[in-house]
Amino acid sequence: MDDNGFDLIKLYPLHMRMGIFISLVIFIAGFMFIPKQETKVYQPKVKHRVAVRKLPPQLKNIVKPPPPPKPKMPVAAKSDEEVEQETIQKTDFTGREKKEAEVEFEPPKFVPYSTPPRALNLQEVKDRTIYPETARKLGIEGTVFLELWIDTKGKVRKVILVKSLYPALDQVAVKMAEQLKFTPAMQRDKPVAVRLSFPYTFSLEK
Repeated sequence: MDDNGFDLIKLYPLHMRMGIFISLVIFIAGFMFIPKQETKVYQPKVKHRVAVRKLPPQLKNIVKPPPPPKPKMPVAAKSDEEVEQETIQKTDFTGREKKEAEVEFEPPKFVPYSTPPRALNLQEVKDRTIYPETARKLGIEGTVFLELWIDTKGKVRKVILVKSLYPALDQVAVKMAEQLKFTPAMQRDKPVAVRLSFPYTFSLEK
C-alpha cells in the first residue's frame, strides 16, 4: 500500500488496461489526422526536343532500281546442240592465244661447237656508235671486254662487262653489243646456245 492507503498491486491491471487504451486512441488519431503523402512522377529538368527536318530534294528524286528478272522455268531441251547454245555464253575469243613461258636463259660456261657465231650487223652498229665526248676530251681509248650470251637463234640475250675501260665507254660498248645479231653457233648441224668473249676497241684515229 502507498501513503494514501491504496493497494498498488490490486490497481496494476486497471492501470495497464487504461495505458493500452490510451496508446491505441493516440495511434488511431495519428493515422486520422496525419496528411497523406502523394507520389509524383519524376520529370527531368532538361527536356529533349525532337526536331523534324524535311528531306533534301536530292533524296526525294532517288529512283528505286528495278527488281531483278525472274528466273526462267526449266524447259526440256530437244537436242544436245540446243543445250550447248543455251549454256555456253558468247566470248570475244577469236583464236588460240598462247603466251610464251618466260624461262631463265643461262647457257653453260663451256659448249663445244664446230661453227662459231658470226656477227651479221657489226659494221652497221659501229657506224651508229658515237664516241663519248668526255672520253674524247680526256683522250681515253682502248678495249672494253664483254661476254655475250647468245641463244640458238643468234639473239644476244645478255651482255656482261668483263673488263672495264672508262664508265662512258663501257656504257656505249654494252648498248652496242645488245644491238648485234649473230648466226647461231652450230654443233653437228644443230644450233646451240653459247657464251662468246667479245672485245670492242675504241680508237680516236677515226
